[in-house]
Amino acid sequence: MLRIGQVEATATQDGKYTDGSVAGGIAATRLRAAAFNATQEELAHIVESAGLALDINDMTQVLKAIQKLTLSRANPFADIKSDGAAAISTALTNLGLGEGSALPVGVPVPWPSATPPTGWLKCNGAAFSAEEYPELAKAYPTNKLPDLRGEFIRGWDDGRNVDAGRALLSQQGDAMQKISGTVADNAMGASASGSGAMTITGASGTTYYASAAASSSYIYYKTIGIDSSLVARTANENRPRNIAFNYIVRAA
Repeated sequence: MLRIGQVEATATQDGKYTDGSVAGGIAATRLRAAAFNATQEELAHIVESAGLALDINDMTQVLKAIQKLTLSRANPFADIKSDGAAAISTALTNLGLGEGSALPVGVPVPWPSATPPTGWLKCNGAAFSAEEYPELAKAYPTNKLPDLRGEFIRGWDDGRNVDAGRALLSQQGDAMQKISGTVADNAMGASASGSGAMTITGASGTTYYASAAASSSYIYYKTIGIDSSLVARTANENRPRNIAFNYIVRAA
């Protein structure tokens, strides 16, 4: 951009045009091509930088370009929204407001993909840099993420005494409540049988009479067993029904 005084000696001392004065002997400022070209190119560049093609029949192009290039104060960000999903995504990235940014840094979230989105890390026990992720280091001062692969999250007891003695982020192995019972010395007939999880197998090899009479029926010592797999689904761990998700954590 330039002022006419930069290219024309008949301009005023402060670089402006003057109509001149015959009585005062002041010449009118001459119209110089350089000044007009500068103004033209400045305005044309505004229009073109907004992605608009110059239109000789449209006298509002500079206004349209300015509206497109600047944010609306009357309805903030409405113009970005109207530009579509790509513009919204770029704006959020520029502001550091990527996917899930409404969640605090450090919160674990189940994610349905093996690859976390930008700004998130897998909860796989890996170490991280406090310099690169200072907010994450506040949540995990050891600079190491929890390893939630194959794990369930349990609410912290916090004095309720349901799971007493636990510290935040502490691990706990699997367990089940104790199942106990007794079977005293028993003898039973040859046809004795169990049901459900209970089994009765094999005679001990020693035959006893039910009474002193030789003709009475035999009784035997047998093995009594319990096996929950006979009546329930079993595995090498205790677990509820579940669906596998990839736990990730917002890092920045």
